[in-house]
Amino acid sequence: MAAAAPDATVDLFAISPGRGDGDELARKLPLLAEGGLRRFLLREKELPPERRGALARRLAPLCRELGVELWIAEDAALARSVAATGVHLSERSPPPSRIARESGAALALGVSLHEAPSRGAAELALCRHAFLAPVFSTPSKPAERTLGADGFACRAAGLSAERGLPVYALGGIGLDHLPLLARRGVTRVAAIRLFFDAADPRRAVEAARTALRRP
Repeated sequence: MAAAAPDATVDLFAISPGRGDGDELARKLPLLAEGGLRRFLLREKELPPERRGALARRLAPLCRELGVELWIAEDAALARSVAATGVHLSERSPPPSRIARESGAALALGVSLHEAPSRGAAELALCRHAFLAPVFSTPSKPAERTLGADGFACRAAGLSAERGLPVYALGGIGLDHLPLLARRGVTRVAAIRLFFDAADPRRAVEAARTALRRP
């Protein structure tokens, strides 16, 4: 089945679920791409480096074939070695300026932020996108303070207006949350379970695009 055309008003980012299952990812990524997904972050940070590297090398040509951007979490050397689109940095990662100096123009940069941005304006200016989290409660961190739809929309609008930074909502987002986000003008969402725990990944992407699409 041909992949769906990208929606100019909606931008979705799938994040690998941390199960270390290459067969699952190889099976589901084509379905997600058919639904219209165009960006994928390989996280899998619990895997030993050699297994994570092997997984990245397996998925890189598949992502290129599907027209899906491949991003690697935190490991710039691995991202360069598989010709990934970019490296996504956590708040514990070195500053984007250091990664940019070491990688040159070879890698785009993304960054994770929480309620109080931990990166200065000059560092964020080097990044192509940010994830802002958690928007809603997650099973892994049920007690962590959440932004909520209003809090996320306000902070994301500020980051976009001040620094021109595209910001993705992340954390505890299910299909039932999407209309709530859409009513606040949110059209960028990053998620794990929304896509990889769906019974039908292609339909999950299609449903998310429909729910977030502006009239």
